[in-house]
Amino acid sequence: MAEDKIYSPDTIDDNPLPNQYESANYSSSQDTSNETFSQVKIPENKPPTKKIAYELIGSALNTKSKKILAEFQFTESGAIQIGKYENGVSGDLRLTPNGITARDDAGVTTFAIDGSTGNAVFRGTIQTGTLISGVVIVGNNTWVIDGDPDSPSIKLHNDGVPEIVIGEP
Repeated sequence: MAEDKIYSPDTIDDNPLPNQYESANYSSSQDTSNETFSQVKIPENKPPTKKIAYELIGSALNTKSKKILAEFQFTESGAIQIGKYENGVSGDLRLTPNGITARDDAGVTTFAIDGSTGNAVFRGTIQTGTLISGVVIVGNNTWVIDGDPDSPSIKLHNDGVPEIVIGEP
C-alpha cells in the first residue's frame, strides 16, 4: 500500500480573523502614484435639530377614548363605509354620492335615502315632535291625509274607492 502524501504550504501568511482589521496609522502621509494622501480634518457634525410638530393628530383625535375632538374636512371620494357587514354578526352603513343605506346584521336594509330622488325608506319606527308634510299616504293609498290649506281632507279608501271622506276638497 502506498503511503498518503501530505502537502503543506511553503509559507503561511498572517490573516486577520473575520471582521478584524489592522489598525491604520493616521500620523503619517503616504505617497502613491505621484499623489499625496494625508489625513483630513473632519468637520464637526452637530446633532440634528429637534423637529416639533405643531399640528398633531392628537389634538383632533383621541385614540384612547376613540373620539373625534375637532372638525375634519373630507376630500371628494367614491364612498365611505362604516362598519363591516358580517352575516349574523354586524351591520354596516354606506355613504355614497347616490345616497345613504344601512343594513342590520341579518343583511336587511334598515333605512335608505336616495340621493337622486330624495326618496327615503325606513324599516323601523319614525318618531318626531312635529311633522310638517304635504300629502301623507298610508299603505297602498288606503289612508290619504291631504294637508292642503285650501281644502284639507282625510280619505279612507276601500279597493281604490274613497268610503270615508272628512273635509271634501
